[in-house]
This record gives sequence, structure tokens and C-alpha cells, in this order.
Amino acid sequence: MKRRDFLFSSAAAAGALTLPLAWGCEKDKECSTPDSQPHFNYLEVSGSHYEIGKQIGARFSKQISGSFLAISDMLNAVSEIVQSAPDVFYEPFLEAAQNHFPDYVSELQGIADGSGIPFSSIFKNNIFMEVIYLYYELSGKKAYSFPPDFGCSSTAYSKNGKTFLTHNEDLFTSFLSYMYLLKIKVKGKPEILTLSYPGLLPGIPPGMNEAGIVQCGNDICGLHIEQSVPMVFHFRSVLDATSMNDAIERAKYSPRARTMTHNIGSFDENKIVSVEAAPTKNQSHNIDGFFVHTNHFILPEMLDIDIDPGGLPSSESRFNKLTELSGAYTDKPNSVNGDLITSFLSNHDAEMPPCVHDHNGASTLSHSLFDFQNKTWKLFYSNPCLGNYRNYYI
Repeated sequence: MKRRDFLFSSAAAAGALTLPLAWGCEKDKECSTPDSQPHFNYLEVSGSHYEIGKQIGARFSKQISGSFLAISDMLNAVSEIVQSAPDVFYEPFLEAAQNHFPDYVSELQGIADGSGIPFSSIFKNNIFMEVIYLYYELSGKKAYSFPPDFGCSSTAYSKNGKTFLTHNEDLFTSFLSYMYLLKIKVKGKPEILTLSYPGLLPGIPPGMNEAGIVQCGNDICGLHIEQSVPMVFHFRSVLDATSMNDAIERAKYSPRARTMTHNIGSFDENKIVSVEAAPTKNQSHNIDGFFVHTNHFILPEMLDIDIDPGGLPSSESRFNKLTELSGAYTDKPNSVNGDLITSFLSNHDAEMPPCVHDHNGASTLSHSLFDFQNKTWKLFYSNPCLGNYRNYYI
């Protein structure tokens, strides 16, 4: 694999649905959001990886095209970099993905064929972070700077029989109307319910599967990129896990291009583990009490990994605020519940708060509360402070 110097030249809304099999709105209740309120578009798909990808691409072709136009400045920068040296910025990532996760590459091919968008465009969108940071590493120049309010926030709690995992998914404001919720069934693998970004391999936003595995993630802007397996493939792989140990091993899978954090839970084992992973090493942490994670590494063995301080600058502000809010309840276990933790992530009282309302082109696109005792996923459309949610269960 080459690394060389170069120059850069320039369902309709889910409604009161009752899903078949294991998935559905909260048992014996209507969905919490009235039909008149917006929610994520929903689609059920089954078949081979290629077949499910093709169904997703066909159903959401307009959303995928619309999202590409909405972030055209960034994608044009990525395309110029790739065109300048595809043997550096494209081919090694595709080769690694094909070698380690050929099923998921086939799924992306299906998305391309179903949407009518060239596979190269779909794949470039799935590796934009790898391309941007590899270019930065090799050239010393940033081809694109993300809005300062970018970044996801997670808060977990596991103590005295109570276990919750919560997460704010923050990215481009324009993505809100383009995202979709997918129920995916591939023969021989657990059924998945996951929120998805348009045109990306499902699994980066929060999701869960019928084996009781749940996941949310925090991007980490590490300064070193390996020409290896892109981030999206690792997140998708965890959602195919059949047990907690399997999920952790998938999160630690060593051929990887860049840094990331997987927050993984098991409804059946009533357990949450956070896995911080980099191309060179990883560390896991069993959650006991409150745990906060944003967009920088916090586990001792990972603190020497070089992170871009300007990559997601709101990370420390969000981390400090969530640590402050949760710390007030460390010795009050009887007061801890899911709604309380959601209120932490609804906070606006910080320089760069956890709950972002269309600031500098960034927004909180969804909030997730996984309740391990009730085995439910409370999924909010847009900001958690707006209270627009639906409950899903296994």
C-alpha cells in the first residue's frame, strides 16, 4: 500500500406502527409520538447483503442524493484528494474492506445499484474521514474543517440493578430529514434495528439487534491513519454480534484505519463496556456507576494517541458538563433513571452544550435511551429537549 507526498490542487414516518417479529413500539402501548409529529423514515429489508443494500438504495435514493448535495463542499474536497492519488486515498481502503468485510462491500454495491449512484461515490462518502485525515497527515494541510459543534455525546450508568446507555448523535443539520431507521434481516445473522445516515453503511448511529446487543459510538479525530479497514465497517460488524464477548472482540478487531470508541451493551447480560480503539492498540472499560464519553480518548492506555485538538473542539466542554451533571447523582442511586440521564443530554448550559440546535451547521439529530431492564430503545427525533420520541423493544 502506498503512502506518498502529493499536492492538493484546490415508511414514510414510522407512525403508530407495529413491527413484525421481535421489533415494535412499546408493548401494549401506542408509539409515544403522535402521527402528526415528524419521525425517521422507516424501512424493513431482508435477503443477502447485496439485496438489502439494493432495497435501501432504491427506497432512499432521493435522501442519499439530497444528503450528498447538502455536504457537497466536503465531498468535492474528498473527491479532489482521491482523484489526485487513488492509489493512496481510495484503493487501499477498498482492498482492506474487501479482504476483511466482503459482505459489507457487497451491501454498499447494492446501495449504489439501487440508488443509481456510482459505487465510487458511495464508497468515497463512507471513507470521508479517513481521506480527510490521511491527507492532513501526509500534507500538513486540512482540506476541510468541521463545524466546532460537531461530535456525539454518550452517558452510561450501571449500578444496583439499573443499567442505561444514552447518546446524542450530532452531525450536519441538513441530515435530519434524510436519515432513516432500518430493520435488517440477513439469513444466519441477528436481525438489526438501526438508525442510518443516507448512503452510509448502516451502524454508525445507535442500533440494537435481536441478540440484545446495543451500540452507540464516539468519533475520535486521531492524527494517524492506516490504509486499512474504514471505520464504518467496524461499527456495522458489532451489530452482527451474537453475544457481548463477540461484540467486544469485533470492536477490538485490529485491522482498522482510524480511531473510534464503541459503547456496547447487552440487554441479556445487563452490562455495558466502552472500547476505545486505534490502529495500533485498544482498551476496554466495564461500566460501573456513571460513565461519560464524548470525542476524545479517556482510558489510561489510550492517552498517548495523538488526537487533533481542533477536530471536534466541543468534546471537552460536553464531557465536563455531562460529568458535572452525572456527578451530582453519584451517591443518589434511587434518583437515577432514564429520564434523568436524558435530561443531562438535553442540557444547554455550557459553552458548547450536549444538546445542539443548528449551530454552525451542526445539530443534535437524535437522542437514544437504551433501558436494559425493560429492553427498550427510546429513540428521539432531533433534540431530546423537544420530547419527540418513540419506543422500540426486542
